[in-house]
Amino acid sequence: MIELRKNPRTNVVWRAVIKLGEGDIVPAKVMNISKAGILMHCANRVEAGKEYRLMMLVPNINQESSESYQVHCKMKVVNAILSGEVYHINLRFTELSDLHRCLFEAWLSLVAKHDQLE
Repeated sequence: MIELRKNPRTNVVWRAVIKLGEGDIVPAKVMNISKAGILMHCANRVEAGKEYRLMMLVPNINQESSESYQVHCKMKVVNAILSGEVYHINLRFTELSDLHRCLFEAWLSLVAKHDQLE
């Protein structure tokens, strides 16, 4: 299938947490990434247009390493759709360090190379 999006998505399954309020941190799961943002699944409701702080556990791009990185960022909710008991939440990066942006780009590049070989 040809990806026609401005920022193509790459499927992943990464653990994350989202800060909903003062001390209210809930688990989430990152389902795909792009240069601009992520799709996340979460049991808790979020508000469209609102910014939230997140922490994602991003695995090392070296598949032989068990090391992972804590990526802290701020993201804005584009939309959130309830499907069963889980919200499918599209988020756009509003704050992401250059180092973590490079890590995401390395993941996207690695997956793109793998897809070309298939």
